[in-house]
Amino acid sequence: MDFNQYKCPVCNKQFESGDDIVVCPECGAPHHRECYEEHGSCFFEDKHSQDFSFENYNAVNSDNSDENDNTCPVCRFNNKPGVMFCERCGCPLHDKQQNHNTDDNNQNQQFNQNTQNTQNSYTYQNGQFNRNNTQTPPPFGFGAAGVPNFDPLAGMNSEETIADDISVGEMAKFVGKNTNYFLMVFNRVKQFGRSKFNFGAFLFSGVYFLYRKMYLPGIIFSLLIIATNVLATYIRLTPEYISASNEVISYINNRSAMSSYDALMITNKIWIIYAPELLTWVRYGIMLFSGFLANRIYLGHCVKGIKKVKAQNQGENINDKLTAKGGVNLPLALSFGIAIVVIIFICEYFQLTVI
Repeated sequence: MDFNQYKCPVCNKQFESGDDIVVCPECGAPHHRECYEEHGSCFFEDKHSQDFSFENYNAVNSDNSDENDNTCPVCRFNNKPGVMFCERCGCPLHDKQQNHNTDDNNQNQQFNQNTQNTQNSYTYQNGQFNRNNTQTPPPFGFGAAGVPNFDPLAGMNSEETIADDISVGEMAKFVGKNTNYFLMVFNRVKQFGRSKFNFGAFLFSGVYFLYRKMYLPGIIFSLLIIATNVLATYIRLTPEYISASNEVISYINNRSAMSSYDALMITNKIWIIYAPELLTWVRYGIMLFSGFLANRIYLGHCVKGIKKVKAQNQGENINDKLTAKGGVNLPLALSFGIAIVVIIFICEYFQLTVI
């Protein structure tokens, strides 16, 4: 079979006659033997479970022009058309060089020349993508030509240490989602010892921690929120609470007709009247506590997780392992969130039936 019409998915170079080529037995994708061995597996291995076929993939993409080619110049990941930043490493793609067939030195020079004209200046050297800190970063919002502007490394160099011998690049890989925000917060903790209030953790408490794969604090905060709701509902359904409520209403309507003894009896029952409201304030306190400490707890979680991955994979490429270990767990967060909403709804329903 003639492979000269294809490109190696790892190095993105056109196959030539005489190249040592290996073909993936699963999907039929050709690779340079050296590239295949260096990558350690087929470039499309993550798609094998989806009945991926290189022949069909190439047929679909053969009609696309070079303008629609969104291959990352750093990690060679084939991104979706229109994506401005690489979905694997975060490298900007909107100023990517058009010629993919040059050698590595020409590629680095061309990529740096293109990025010098943007408000966010980047350099690509020796296989590493870095933010150029010699230029002032533009304000958040929109960049040149009305294009939304976003720096996944928050203006920092990927090799810069951000916490306990952990680089910015490693932290970004582990965080996954919303790296810009967390890198800024973690750098603020490093520089000034101060964090920021996390409104997501305040509003969703335990669910937020579960979303960020902090399972122990997530379960604890979720159970505390559920417990305060259930306990407040239980108190409102007790005969003592119903009786005290009726006595208070009677006291308000017939204050002049009640003796001091009756008023004293009601006073002794005030604690059960205010217990549910007190539990509500406890719940708000838990939410505030999680909002103030969420970012610090998450920083500790990231540091611990990254160190564990590095200790278990010394001398190996840990990027994929950091991505798998970190990131988010949306299904679990949604499940707990729905369960909490259902429990709160049931509690409110029983209270309404009693009233």
